[in-house]
This record gives sequence, C-alpha cells and structure tokens, in this order.
Amino acid sequence: MKFMLKTLSLAVACALVPSAVMAEQSTEQKIAQLEQQVKALQKQQTASLTDKFNFNGFISGAYISADNDAGYNAADTSANFSQDSKIGFQGTFNISNSTQAVMQLMMRGEDDWDVEAEWAYLSHRFDNGIQVRAGKLRVPLFMYSDYLDVGYAQPFARPPEEVYATVPFSSYTGAGISYDVEYDESTLTMQAFGGESDVKYTDVKLSNLMGANLSWTDEVWTLRGVYASAILDGAWDQTTKVAIQGLPPTQPPSYTNVDTRIIELIDAKGEFIGVGASYDNGEMLAVFEWTRSEIDGAYADTDAAYVTLGYRIKAFTPYVTVAYLETKDNDERLPLSAQAAIQAALFNGERTAYSLGMRWDALDNLAVKFDVTYANDFGDTSGGLRTNGATYLSTGSYAFDDTLIYTVKFDAVF
Repeated sequence: MKFMLKTLSLAVACALVPSAVMAEQSTEQKIAQLEQQVKALQKQQTASLTDKFNFNGFISGAYISADNDAGYNAADTSANFSQDSKIGFQGTFNISNSTQAVMQLMMRGEDDWDVEAEWAYLSHRFDNGIQVRAGKLRVPLFMYSDYLDVGYAQPFARPPEEVYATVPFSSYTGAGISYDVEYDESTLTMQAFGGESDVKYTDVKLSNLMGANLSWTDEVWTLRGVYASAILDGAWDQTTKVAIQGLPPTQPPSYTNVDTRIIELIDAKGEFIGVGASYDNGEMLAVFEWTRSEIDGAYADTDAAYVTLGYRIKAFTPYVTVAYLETKDNDERLPLSAQAAIQAALFNGERTAYSLGMRWDALDNLAVKFDVTYANDFGDTSGGLRTNGATYLSTGSYAFDDTLIYTVKFDAVF
C-alpha cells in the first residue's frame, strides 16, 4: 500500500512539472508581448508628435561702422558687431489640422543676447476660412512686418530706418482676425487686430491698440494699406550729459550726467497710417512704402517713405534705396523751456538717406549683403539721430549734418 502511494505521488509530481513550465513560459510570452505593444505605442506616439511639430530658425551676423558718431542705426566710428546681429528659433505645434501653437524666441546683440518671446500665440482657422490668433503677435504695420527679423527674406541689408524706426515697438499682446478672398489669379487679405504693448526702453504703455490692414497680391504685384490707433500713457526718462562751464570761463567745460524726463504722456492718442506697393517678377524688384504717425502733445509727428529698386543677376541682386524722414510738428517744441529744448533736440528730425547695396545668395539658405548708406539734409535738426541730439544738449550745437554708414552682413535660415 505504501509503495502504491509513493508511486502515485511521484506520478502526480511528474505530471505537474510540464504544466508549471508551460505556465511560466506562457507568462513570459505575455509579458514580452505587452512590452512589444508598449514600445509600438510609444514609437507611434513619438512619430505622431514629430509629425505635428515643426522647427526652424534664422540667424544674422553683421559688421557696421560709420565715418562719424552721428548715431545712424547706432553706428559710430568703431566696429559694431552687435546692432544688426540676431538669432531666432520658431516652433509650430499642430494641435489639429486647423489649430496651431506658435512660439518664436529671439536673441539680439543690441539687447545683450537676452532671450525674448517675440511670438507666442494660438491660431485657429475655421471652415469658412476665417483665421483667429491670440497671444503675443507681431504688429502688422509694414510690408515686412511678418518677417521683420528674418533678414534672409528681405532684399536689403536692413529695412530702411527712416520708415521702420518711427514705431518704437514691434509686437503686441492681444488678438487678430484675418480672412482671404481668393480670386482667379490673386488674393485679397483683410486683417484686424487689437491689444496692448510697451514702448521699448521707456515706461510708456500702449492700450486700446486697434487697427486693420488690407492687402492684395497676384504674386507679382502687391498693394497694401494699414491704419492703427492707440492710447499712450507713461513717462520717458533719459540720462543726458550736460556741460558745466569751467571756472574761470577760459577753462574748458566739464560734463555731468543728469536724469531728465523727456516727456510724459497722459491719455495721448496715437495714430498710424501707411500704404505700400511692390513689384517682383523674379528679376526686377521694386518696393515702396509711405507712413505717417501722429501722437498728441510734444511727441513727434512723422512722415516717412522709401523706394527700393533691385535687379537679380543670377545669384546677385544689386539695389538702390532712397528714403526720407521729416517731423511735422516742430512748432510744438519751441525752446520756450528747458524741457521743450530737450524735446526739440531729440524729437525734431529731417533727413534723406541714399543706400547702394548688393545681395549675394551664396548658398541655398545663406545670403551675404553689402550696403553703403549716406544720410544728409538734416536742416536745423539732429536728423532724427538720437546721438546727434544728445551732442546738441551737451555742446549747444549739432555736431554732424551728414553721416556715411558701412554694413557687411550675412542672413541665413535653417
């Protein structure tokens, strides 16, 4: 009997061993299958995210100098490698086929390469073609506003200062709406925008910023018009070097820095109007813009315009630009007080600028540009050049009535 029980126990044990082995193998196989499924899902998710995300960037490096210290585009007699140098990164995430999140980070040499979000917005296009964007956006005031920092997309070394430097801000926080009307061989784009912004390097803030523009293009001709208004509040202070007469008077004067309030704006209304046109048939290039900005009070009301003509010869595009700037309200800054004298020196401006340049498309995504700009016809003003105006405040006369600026620059996209 004992022998039979031992034999039965041994038989049961032998029968259970293969089952246990099979169960263990089955569990391992299931775990392996699950791991493969997880890896496949992760790979699919990563591929999906990669398809939804687009990344690109641009970079500019420049050398500028001038024959004097008048201050055109911050140039002086020393070599400047920062003023027109910048790098930008832009990422676009496609949340859906009609919704995107866009961010553009900028680093500029003139701002000590500090990182700043130039764009950061959500965009949605409805089935009827209307597109709405909200967040931090570029102010669409000029022909080249959408790619103001992308030098590769511009024919010249820099957009003409006479026009593009009259508005002291380039982005706003708010919203915009646009709609394209498609014709047989052309497109009409209507756009409206609104929000708020800050004037760079000051405590002036813009509120109730509202505007609209209208543009038409057939890919050769482009016509454009824009109007915008805003309310300005805040102060603009500046450190000014002031001359102190030596004692006795025969000794040369000494200088001291004085913090001066240039202007204070309280509910001042500002308005901007501009028109532009361009022609580009692949060989011949012509661009024209005219703008007028008006602000209540002593801040400068300015007319400005430029014409650029260029011709593409294979990889080379020589161009010429003629631009002018003139403040229209100089009588509001008559030097009846110390503050009015400072405002007249810094705000009154008149000049004509002539540029001769060459763009060389050295590689598919790289352009090298050479530019010589001569500015004169300052009249009885600083020419609208801040450094020249500051010289007047310290010496009692404008030191320069013209200036010559040299630029060598490369622009690339990636």
